[in-house]
Amino acid sequence: MNELLKDHGYLYGNPGAYGLTEKGQQYAEEKHHSRGTGGYAQYNRSWETRTWSDATAAALRADMEATPGSFDAGDPPTDEEDTFVCEPFVDRSNSGDEDDPQPSWKELAIGGVVVGALLIAPHVKPFWNNKVKPAAKKLRDGLAKEEPVESTDS
Repeated sequence: MNELLKDHGYLYGNPGAYGLTEKGQQYAEEKHHSRGTGGYAQYNRSWETRTWSDATAAALRADMEATPGSFDAGDPPTDEEDTFVCEPFVDRSNSGDEDDPQPSWKELAIGGVVVGALLIAPHVKPFWNNKVKPAAKKLRDGLAKEEPVESTDS
């Protein structure tokens, strides 16, 4: 669409950097936007948006009729142009081909253990330091404070 508007004089520039011409300013409003968050320039993105009026379509249609052949989107490609050939879509989800064997239950179990270990690993050290070590120290101190039982020789 931008190429069509550019060919008929509504836009100037290149893809990603179009601007309105005087003719385009009659049919569109351009606004500048900026995040303006401060800091480094790469974080302060800015962009322009264009809002086209409803009269643009009628004006563009009239321009296209006045200069037929200026935009050749409907013409078949010539030999010099690159042609794109679409291949038909073939759904092979239920074809019965076993090119990709399904993983066995052992492989799935090993994968589950590995994923579980990766997920739980960050929580093991805090649990050990905050729960297990203090409980073990308390138990050890409690056992050390017990007085030995005196044996009575009779």
